[in-house]
Amino acid sequence: MKKILVLAIAIVLFMFVLVACDDSSNDVQLDGGGNRIVRVASHNAVIEGNPYRIRYEADLREAAAAALDNNLNVSVFTAVSDWDATLEATQVRNSINEGYDILVVNPVTTSGMDPLIISAQEADIIWVFADCQYVTPDIGVLKVITDQYYLGYRTGQEAGRVLGPGGRVVMIEAMPAVQANIDRQRGFYDAINEFGLEVVATGNHDWAPGPSQTVMTEIINSGVEFDGVLVSQLAENALAAFDATGTPYPQFMGFNDTGGWMQRMIELNQDGLVMNYMVLSNPPGVGASALNFALNMLLGKEMRSDMYDDPATRTILLPSKFEFTHETITQEHIDQAMSMAPGDAITYWYTIDEIGARYFN
Repeated sequence: MKKILVLAIAIVLFMFVLVACDDSSNDVQLDGGGNRIVRVASHNAVIEGNPYRIRYEADLREAAAAALDNNLNVSVFTAVSDWDATLEATQVRNSINEGYDILVVNPVTTSGMDPLIISAQEADIIWVFADCQYVTPDIGVLKVITDQYYLGYRTGQEAGRVLGPGGRVVMIEAMPAVQANIDRQRGFYDAINEFGLEVVATGNHDWAPGPSQTVMTEIINSGVEFDGVLVSQLAENALAAFDATGTPYPQFMGFNDTGGWMQRMIELNQDGLVMNYMVLSNPPGVGASALNFALNMLLGKEMRSDMYDDPATRTILLPSKFEFTHETITQEHIDQAMSMAPGDAITYWYTIDEIGARYFN
């Protein structure tokens, strides 16, 4: 009887070990060089015709390639929904069913994806939102975004400094109802109110070059008088309206961060101040930074609880770290501007090791 009992216990223990070792959801696959294979699905609202999103995807792939330094063989598949929330949900569901390790989601909307998030969590898939605040609290998903409020506030602050109280400004926002634009507009209007500026005309360009010039042209042709232009990126396109109509430049315009905008401002003001401006970075590399947060999580690291800018929604706000005006421009800024293609934007991201050291235990 004692031998039978010992044998039965041994069989149970052996079966437990087999089950534990056969948990396929936790399998780690290695390539021929001993690097961990990681499959990433990038879900993006739009790419074609949007220089920012094109650079976003390129940065994501560069960060994936750099992960090899950490013995991670990362491949990236991209799905584009063209601002269709229903299509995006289908694409995300497919990625979950196909068993991707990480989902980096730059979503169409800021809500409505909770059931998909729960499905991903149940499948042990790491989900991180990039470049857009998702509003559901306590859903347990990290959000990594550029501080869009700061971009609007800092530009409005500079306009207020240049124009003074009573300065009349045009406000051209990006895409109403998109969270990044909402956050940015809060910043713009907080600065407008704080510095006593007056908004005399408004419009939006939907993050597209053509509409930026068209809206600015319509405002110029309306005859409204203004001193400055606050524009949510695409400033060089708004400036083209002044050239096309032969209208004198305003006292201030900003912000943007492309090679073309910076080069034009340097050229315009090279012999003395012609127009005050704002260069401020909204880096497409935020998606790559989000990926590197997810890779730290994949490696089993634990986020420091004191690093969230909004603990309730697990939001990390990455600060803009590149800016200059006519008064603060340096040779380093000039070299950076002249090294860029006109349509390319200032970009950067934080590496796996930088994020690990700053945000994880």
